[in-house]
Amino acid sequence: MRLVSTTKRTIKIGFILVLGSLTASSQENSPFSRYGLGDIFPGQHVISRGMGGLSAPYVDAQSINFYNPASYSGLKVVTFDVGVGIDNQTLRQQSPVQKFTSINFTPSYIAFGVPFSKKHNIGLAFGLRPVTKISYSIQETKRLTGIDSTANLYEGTGGLNELFVGMGKRWKGLSIGFNTGYRFGRKETNSRVFIFNTDSSSYIPYSNSNAGTVTTFGKVFLNGGMQYEQRLGTNSALRLGVNANFQQSFKASQDRVRETFFYDVNGNPVRLDSVADVKEVRGTIITPATYTAGIMFIRTVQDRLGNRSDKASFGIEYETSEWSKFRFYDAPDQLVNRYEVHIGGQFTPDPFSVTNYGNRITYRAGVNFGRDYINADRNELKTFGATVGAALPVRKWRSFDNQFTMLNAAFEYGRRGSSVNNITENYFRVSFGFSLSDIWFVKRKYD
Repeated sequence: MRLVSTTKRTIKIGFILVLGSLTASSQENSPFSRYGLGDIFPGQHVISRGMGGLSAPYVDAQSINFYNPASYSGLKVVTFDVGVGIDNQTLRQQSPVQKFTSINFTPSYIAFGVPFSKKHNIGLAFGLRPVTKISYSIQETKRLTGIDSTANLYEGTGGLNELFVGMGKRWKGLSIGFNTGYRFGRKETNSRVFIFNTDSSSYIPYSNSNAGTVTTFGKVFLNGGMQYEQRLGTNSALRLGVNANFQQSFKASQDRVRETFFYDVNGNPVRLDSVADVKEVRGTIITPATYTAGIMFIRTVQDRLGNRSDKASFGIEYETSEWSKFRFYDAPDQLVNRYEVHIGGQFTPDPFSVTNYGNRITYRAGVNFGRDYINADRNELKTFGATVGAALPVRKWRSFDNQFTMLNAAFEYGRRGSSVNNITENYFRVSFGFSLSDIWFVKRKYD
């Protein structure tokens, strides 16, 4: 007889690795992340990224679609999901002509799913994922009469993260779910001014100055989702999906410093004098609601034992966020309402093939397009992305012990901005995700 016990050490190590990655520094430099709460992180599962971001109507018994908690009702076994990505970003500026390229490793998510009650079709999931990221360093030089020249350095780091737990339940074709938990973040900005006094007739002792602000914020959140599946026959179905992230008002605390400084021999800033040093200024940060709705057509097949699996699916969804309502300590920002259309699908030649491995691979593709929420130059930022992906069975599903291992991969090419924008961004992202069943986290014992 086999007894099952959860391996806590494996779970603990997974959370430590992702938490460490969330706080790790990076060489990424995105001037767009200076606005709002930074660049919006691709929040979908690697499976959805391979289909252009399609998420709201998607369900998979071998993965955790945390983007729509209604999908948790489809969980069949205890599942562990982890995803990572590598971004290659290229920024181009038209005037003056400049180019900057960076390669960054980014954690995507870590999640656990549990079929809380198979009899009642209830699933439970929890995990951790980044929501936005702030990472920029911008330098601007000017010439001033009597001073020679100045260099302004604008830097920022931080972002928003989410620790979530959710539940989904299915009644025949209808599934409803919710996520709750805690969103927390930090935004640190510094504006430094460097004085160069080399060609003036007389020396004037100007000092370098810095205006720094550190804002921390957090709030319990709640979002919900729904899916409805209508059978169109024995081997086909149509599934609708919607989910909503509601508007939030974060409680925030801000430390502000205005100071003069110099650099020591090791290149570290050392304060000369402080003009102002204020701690724990209370305020609020308002983030907007986001709504997504989509539809997916599914074609299924059945093996000789009666097991059913998806063979092909195709869908489209629309997502919108009201970023014009964003407020940071009661102040608006250079933002507009965001929208995006996701179109994608997947195909598995023969999910139950025994002899041909290639027939068991799931192939994915998709596109997305829309408008980014950042509007730095008042010309808006149009977005476009094209994706391909695949699910590679590392170990085939075995119904008698519920064991499976899937390696999901997605390759994305996209751009942000167009010829009307002074700064545009092209990116290529490679994402990998592992979905492991409960057999990986147990140890066997015999009576």
